[in-house]
Amino acid sequence: MTAEKNFIIGLDIGTSSVKGILIAADGSERYTGRMPFTYTCPGNGGVEIPAEDYLKACFALLGELASKLPAGAVLAGVSAASASGNLLLLDENNVPVTPIYNWQDKRVTDETDRILPGLDTDAYFRSTGWAFDKKTFPLAMLCWYKQHHPEILSDCGKVCMSTEYLYYRLTGKWGIGTSAGTPFYLIDQVSGTYNQKILDVLGISEDKLPPVMKTGSILGTVTAEAASLCGLPAGTPILLGTFDHPSAARGVGICKEGQLLLSCGTSWVGFYPVQSREKAVAAKMLIDPFLSDNGGPWGGMVSLASLSGQIESFTRAYVDNSDTWYRSLVEESAKSETGAGGLTINLLAEPDEARIGQFEKRHIARAIMENTVNMLASRMAEIAEAGIACEEAVMVGGPSESPLWAELIAEKTGMRVKVMHGAYAGAVGAAVLAGIGLGLYPDGESACAALGD
Repeated sequence: MTAEKNFIIGLDIGTSSVKGILIAADGSERYTGRMPFTYTCPGNGGVEIPAEDYLKACFALLGELASKLPAGAVLAGVSAASASGNLLLLDENNVPVTPIYNWQDKRVTDETDRILPGLDTDAYFRSTGWAFDKKTFPLAMLCWYKQHHPEILSDCGKVCMSTEYLYYRLTGKWGIGTSAGTPFYLIDQVSGTYNQKILDVLGISEDKLPPVMKTGSILGTVTAEAASLCGLPAGTPILLGTFDHPSAARGVGICKEGQLLLSCGTSWVGFYPVQSREKAVAAKMLIDPFLSDNGGPWGGMVSLASLSGQIESFTRAYVDNSDTWYRSLVEESAKSETGAGGLTINLLAEPDEARIGQFEKRHIARAIMENTVNMLASRMAEIAEAGIACEEAVMVGGPSESPLWAELIAEKTGMRVKVMHGAYAGAVGAAVLAGIGLGLYPDGESACAALGD
């Protein structure tokens, strides 16, 4: 392959949209795009989307990016990062029999305790790498099905997540990597195998699950049928991607202990490369395999889950309830001095409306941003006490495109904070992973150097 003629597509499938980048392997050309999709809330705590609606959004973006491929260029491959953890059940013909259940779905109550009584959550955390709250993510939803609709669970032909379904529809093949597979809560992270005891209780045979494969490996190629639906050239290699935050870390070159990725989206996440998995376990972090397959660090994550929803809620209530609420938040905050005129806000508590109403919008906006930064700094301090500290950070995600956020974080934490790739860092990371898997780059450092800022 001649690197100058090769392009890669990287996707970043989030909670409310899928973002993507078509990028030349030498970094000389790039095209970005975004396609929204909408999860519905049926009123029982559920958060779901029809599988075909999700697929249409992904296919539409792939088609849009593929249409930008220059004449004579080669699409070398495609990979996707994703905010995975979204359950889907299919029949024996691989046709969906349920909607896709988002990781934020809250219909589960006590079903996990009923189906898995006495589950040692500490031991399970050590196995899967993620603490299990028994109420969210696929394992909890599988327990819900076991309790309420056992016939659907027993009769289904495939149990998967949304990203693996997309891969299947592109290639006709099934596979899952241990990074994207971590939020499945069914895979032992160290051995890379499914937890047979849990599968036995749920009544799920392993042949109903996507085979566990190495992250970054080629799953298959785009079928003729998929090519006609999404516009990708038939025969294009599809490579298994990762969870979204480790993908963004790859995209911006965060790969050594002492560095930090600040990934700001639906949730605000701090991603730390950690050489010792046990150190991350002891710190009660969410753990990703990251570069451990090749002797490199694991990834440890701390999360302020669903924080963007709270930021939006407070901003709409007290600053601007229009579609330009986010711009107003930043613009009004920039007008305020540090300390927000004495106003403090706790985004995780019920608002003190009487007190907040006494302040100007600029102070309210500043207090919202400062509380966000204070919560982030507090979590970072806890991790530092566990022996995992950093002096430099790269900020990615939509908020990183507003410089004030980086300024506030640097001021509060004393870190050097750099911004790279904005909302498309996860997509760039997926392209990095694909490029390495395709042999376009020898390693991540070379890939980041080629793809630039």
